[in-house]
Amino acid sequence: MPMAANGPLVVVTGVSGSGKRTVGQALAERLNLPFTDGDGFHPRDNVEKLAGGTPLTDADREPWLDAIARWLAARTGSGGIVTCSALRRGWRDRLAAAVHGVVFLQLDASPELVAERLAGRKDHVMPRDLVRSQFAELEPLHPDENGAVLPAAGPPPGIVDLAVDALRAPYVMELTSGVHAYVQPDGGWCLNNAGFVSDGLATLLIDTAATEARARQLRAAVLASGAPLPTTVVNTHYHGDHTYGNGVFASGASIVGHTECRAEMLATGRHLDLLWPDVEYGDVEITPPNITYRERLTAHVGGSEVQLIHPGPAHTTGDTIVWLPQQRIVFTGDLIFHGGTPFVPMGSLTGSLRALETLRSLGARTVVPGHGPVTDPSVYDTVERYLRYVAALAETSRAAGLTPLEAARGADPGEFAGLRESVRLVANLHRAYAELEGRPLGAPLDPFAAFGDMAVLNGGVMVPCHA
Repeated sequence: MPMAANGPLVVVTGVSGSGKRTVGQALAERLNLPFTDGDGFHPRDNVEKLAGGTPLTDADREPWLDAIARWLAARTGSGGIVTCSALRRGWRDRLAAAVHGVVFLQLDASPELVAERLAGRKDHVMPRDLVRSQFAELEPLHPDENGAVLPAAGPPPGIVDLAVDALRAPYVMELTSGVHAYVQPDGGWCLNNAGFVSDGLATLLIDTAATEARARQLRAAVLASGAPLPTTVVNTHYHGDHTYGNGVFASGASIVGHTECRAEMLATGRHLDLLWPDVEYGDVEITPPNITYRERLTAHVGGSEVQLIHPGPAHTTGDTIVWLPQQRIVFTGDLIFHGGTPFVPMGSLTGSLRALETLRSLGARTVVPGHGPVTDPSVYDTVERYLRYVAALAETSRAAGLTPLEAARGADPGEFAGLRESVRLVANLHRAYAELEGRPLGAPLDPFAAFGDMAVLNGGVMVPCHA
């Protein structure tokens, strides 16, 4: 499972002797990610206190936690694994607030197991006399935290297997009171993000999922949060990974989308089946929006205003930005891929650049992308640089008489080499060439040509669906 290009940010937590370093190193090796031991970030004063048997105060821990957060933040988009006791909820919250999308894997060890393991260790920063105090401080991972509790006992390879499974599982992230993101790692093909806004009496859901099973997981996650089932579902665009699950919610909800989103859903039907016929989609019935808008529409969930904004042709011709001005949170749909390659053949390269300006004008603090971890507005800069790279490559390559496939084969990806689904470059070049030829923004292209060229770049096989 190679994940180095776009891996998770993981904190392996637990008391001393739970096996954090052993499991963290093995997990990093399995996922091909960088690893570091969080003990190395302790200031000298902390090390001396611990060596002398003096427990650390919260004030002592703050610079240590902040140093770990900086290490993780520097690896956003590429991934990394660090150990950190993070025994208390407040300490984990400090890390989670500093680094979007961090995952906590808490190792659950008994006092007897820890005593046995520490009996033969002489090179650890934590004296055995302080271990009892760690168990007293330990606060188990709460269901609303992003992570999982794993058994500390047993062979490390088995624990790593459980860790890998946990990292693949969708998770709910509370962004602020009543606003949640639903993230499906690793954000690859057909693993989209969703979200929901609720005041406890009504719920608005943003996007669904690619399969019936995944949509039912999303439904269960909404209920588990304490929110009622949605009475409104907003589709950010027509692609099946965001809409195939509409039917799971349709009996009790109105579905809202741009007029072109509805038209595209009706025109393309079960289009994912044509690309990936072997996926178990379940009982999927195309359920398009029954409420549509053209430019802007405002919904209200309790006291929260939810603005739906159409940016023009961008990822598709019927995109919707979901903007919460009071909370300064934006759900971008696939206008933004965090850690993944942007994809514009069904929309517009020029329009996608304009959409970025619309997004910037909102002044969001928190950005929920269509795929990949929750992030902040700095992601707009990466997306813009990529789109301008495609535009420049298209202009020079077309002038040289190269086809999109020839241009993609000879291209130097530079800073974008680590993005997921890099073969999307050739499909994006198809769109860029069309716009250089003067075709209208969003004018239909031959999807078989674009996806066929992607398959060629992918070694002659279709890019995989991860759903």
